[in-house]
Parts: sequence; structure tokens; C-alpha cells
Amino acid sequence: MRIVHHSNYLKFFEEARVAWAHSVGLIQYQKPESASLFAVLETQVLHLKPSYFGDLLTIDLEVKNQGVRVLFQYRARRGLIDIALGKTTHVPLNSDLKPVRLTPEMKNILKGEKWTETWL
Repeated sequence: MRIVHHSNYLKFFEEARVAWAHSVGLIQYQKPESASLFAVLETQVLHLKPSYFGDLLTIDLEVKNQGVRVLFQYRARRGLIDIALGKTTHVPLNSDLKPVRLTPEMKNILKGEKWTETWL
């Protein structure tokens, strides 16, 4: 049981995604209504090496816009060692939970983000 369960990597990736959204102003913790709604359409994780309880992992994240979808890719690493690679695809929703186009503000934010095609 010393090995971190495989399902936890999606949780790690989600935490990185929320931290990114906060850092670029898409989420303001003082205003819960500021959070943009994104439905998860697809997830993918490639497990390269195990991580162990107590390991300090770093999650690298990249994001890009692809039509109405928003793609995130992740790299979980322990130091310089890649532990897992991941990808999630999201669709923006309105308050009625219906798919919508990205707002101009969101497109602007995503336009400035770095993307490396070789992660996964």
C-alpha cells in the first residue's frame, strides 16, 4: 500500500487546473460565482512510474483552445523523473449546464498559453 493509487493522479491534475484558473483570474475565491463551468468530456492518464506516499510531486500544466473545447495536459514528476502524463478535455457550460462558446476573455487567456505537442 505504499504506492499512490492510480486514481489519485486525476485529483492531482484537477488541483493543478484549479490553481491555474485562479492564477489567470478565471476563479476568484472571494466570488464563488466567478468560476467558469467546464464539463469534463475526456480524461487520459499514462502511468510511467509509481509514486509513493510522502513523495513531493510537481504537476506541470499546459492548456489550449481547440474549437469549443479546452484541452489540458499534465506532467506529474518527482524531481526530474516523469511519473505520469495526463490529458483532459473540457467543454464550457452556461448556468443552465448547456454547452456554450468560450467568452472573448477566456479566448484571450488561452491564446497566451504555451503548448507542447509531444507530451502524450
